[in-house]
Amino acid sequence: MRFTPIASLLLAAAFAEAAPAVALKPVDGAVEVQFDGKTVAAYLTANDVSTPTRANETYKPYLRVVDPTNGQAITKGPGGTYTHHRGIFFGWMRVGLEQQRLDLWSMGSGRQVHTGFKEQSAKDGSAKLVSLINWNDKKGQLIISEERTMVLSQPEAPGFLRVDFLTTVKAEAGDLQLEADPEHGGVHYRAPQEVDASKTEYFFPVAKPLPHKDVDYPWVGMNYTLGEKSYGVVEIDHPANPRGTKWSAYRDYARFGAYPHATLKKGETLSLKYRFLVSQGAVVSTDVIQSEQATFTGAKPEAVTVTKLKAEVTAPPKAKK
Repeated sequence: MRFTPIASLLLAAAFAEAAPAVALKPVDGAVEVQFDGKTVAAYLTANDVSTPTRANETYKPYLRVVDPTNGQAITKGPGGTYTHHRGIFFGWMRVGLEQQRLDLWSMGSGRQVHTGFKEQSAKDGSAKLVSLINWNDKKGQLIISEERTMVLSQPEAPGFLRVDFLTTVKAEAGDLQLEADPEHGGVHYRAPQEVDASKTEYFFPVAKPLPHKDVDYPWVGMNYTLGEKSYGVVEIDHPANPRGTKWSAYRDYARFGAYPHATLKKGETLSLKYRFLVSQGAVVSTDVIQSEQATFTGAKPEAVTVTKLKAEVTAPPKAKK
């Protein structure tokens, strides 16, 4: 379809009117992202080992998502059950290095340290943060270096936040096996501790999903409820990511995500790409998901049958001896 110059100008003007004014606001230990003066997210960057409590609270960077209508965080932070589940976060529980198995998911073997920003920008309706992160073991040895790019923008309603999570990790200390399982590895989203577990639902782009067995879903969606409000989240995979990816998408406490795994020789890199769509109320429509998927991947999605499954009841964590 061709547009006349006047039509093109009108389309550009309409986009300019629709796109929010985007700003970055530095705060203590974080950078907030604001659309039209309202905070929609914050990237937590602090690394404070002054006390055991602060060391636990700041052992990895993550993206907090905020409801712009009331300013409340709609993702989990430190504390509660599974303190390491925080916002949009990333890691692997079993990073193999020689004879070691390093937990760089719940951070039992080290820390992910934000060392600085390569880029911070807010223009043309989107914010871009490029974070440089060192994944260190307990002795401070650099195991993995990471360049994490997050591009935040506003999708169509009822969506209010689009997050493109793009990252490249590099094996620094030696040959690495980046391994875990779907519950303890990859790029995940976690709702707050206060979520109503009885109302959590998951959406799959297949007719008969087997979430514990299936691989390579093009996307997965989740609905969760906080008090009187509900939210939808969709995570879209990219075909350039490793194949054979499993998804953890069944926990009633509303944590889900994709688990890619890989083996890297020293000096080799792995790049991953995911898109998140966060909405008020329900998950955005299948048409919107597929439109976003086409834009994100550059390929026309196949027609899908969407199936909704109620979350599985999660057993309480075992008490530590």
